[in-house]
Amino acid sequence: SLMCVVGFREKLGATAYIPLELSYKDVKLKLTAMQDTGNTLRDPITGDYVIIIGADAAFRLTGLTKEQLENPISAMETGKFSGLRLIPYRSVGQNQGMLLALRIPYVRIGSWKGSRLVAFSPRELGSKGTYQALTGGA
Repeated sequence: SLMCVVGFREKLGATAYIPLELSYKDVKLKLTAMQDTGNTLRDPITGDYVIIIGADAAFRLTGLTKEQLENPISAMETGKFSGLRLIPYRSVGQNQGMLLALRIPYVRIGSWKGSRLVAFSPRELGSKGTYQALTGGA
C-alpha cells in the first residue's frame, strides 16, 4: 500500500484549472476552465474536443437566454442566431439530450490558440465560481 501512496501522490483527485479566453463578435470573455478528463464530448465533424461553458457565460458571449439553452430545438427554429448547431450529449445522472453549440473563431486555452466549437450548458458549471467552463480530453 505504501508503494501505491508514493506512486499515485498528487495524481489522484488532482484538478487542473486552465485560463480560457473566448472572443465572439465584439465580446471577449476571460473564464476559468476545469480540465475534465471524463468529458468526451466531441465535434462530430472535426473530432475535436468541445468546450462547454455555463449559462451565464453563454449569455454574456452570445445573448442566448437560459430558456433558449433549455429548449435548444426551439431556439434553433427561431433562426435568430446564425451558425448554431445541436450537439448530442450524455452525462451521469441525466438522460441524453442536445446542447446548442457555436464555432468560436478565437479561443485561447492556456497557450493554445485557434477556433473551437463551444457548447452551452443550460446550467452553471462549478460551485462558488471556481470555474465557468469544462475542457475535454486528457
